[in-house]
Amino acid sequence: MAIALFCTTFFYIVSQLFACEENTFSNTNVTLVGAKDVKSISGCFSPIEELIKVSYIQILNENVPVLKRDAIHGLPKLVDVIIDNSNITELESGCFLNLPKLYLIKLRHNNLKTIREGVFNKLPIKELCLSNNSIETIHPKAFNDIPNLNILQLDQNRIGYWSGEWFLGSPKITVLNFEHNWISSIPTGALQNVNGLHYDSEVNLNVSTHIHLNNNKIRYLSDGAFSGIEAFGWLFLHKNELEEISEASLGSLKMIDWVRLEHNQLRCIPRKLVDISPKVLWYISNNPLTSECKNWYESVRNGIID
Repeated sequence: MAIALFCTTFFYIVSQLFACEENTFSNTNVTLVGAKDVKSISGCFSPIEELIKVSYIQILNENVPVLKRDAIHGLPKLVDVIIDNSNITELESGCFLNLPKLYLIKLRHNNLKTIREGVFNKLPIKELCLSNNSIETIHPKAFNDIPNLNILQLDQNRIGYWSGEWFLGSPKITVLNFEHNWISSIPTGALQNVNGLHYDSEVNLNVSTHIHLNNNKIRYLSDGAFSGIEAFGWLFLHKNELEEISEASLGSLKMIDWVRLEHNQLRCIPRKLVDISPKVLWYISNNPLTSECKNWYESVRNGIID
């Protein structure tokens, strides 16, 4: 029995070592904080003696096509991971594991097309930047259960849709940046899992969530698009193709600090939106507004309407 147990353990250790050797990196140049004299890596980032104190990983202009499972795992002091312009095309589920202090992941200027479930879920990160990739597909649960996430940057991609299933169990989001994508419509309950106004114990303040959807191809806001949320900070919808904003699309909204609607195809906007966010009247230029609506907006600005 003891021999069998020893053999099982031995082969497990060997298989793990071999898996690491065959893992993501192959003589990849790295910049590290917390590891003396380590300038390149093959295999994976694991809690071996040379890497156990690493707090910062930066990889620039290398060739790392796939971040495989356990690519970066078990580092107790790791805070930041930056892998830019390194031809990443795929993130396997579990490529980031057991990283209790991880704050930031930046994977910019790569070739990612799909974000699957199990890559970022349950990580302690506060900031996730996936800008300037080729992302088209996002699993409905890809951004669920990221309990500390504040900032999600997905600008400059090829995302063509928005899912109301995103962000369940990620209650601290303050910035959702989806600028410069291909989103064409906003569905019912789009922000139902987002806490638009929430208390942040670290700063001892209520914090608003900002939504950046400008420079997309949005033509349509579904009825109830904003159902499930009552207040948030910024809603940037400028430089889209919006033809109408109905009162029904505003759902349960009661307050938005700042709405931008310039450079759309709007002929009018509902009074309910003006009541929710009066500042919107200063951000509706470059729309084919009707004369009636222009006159009404001007009278509201001048404070002569009830």
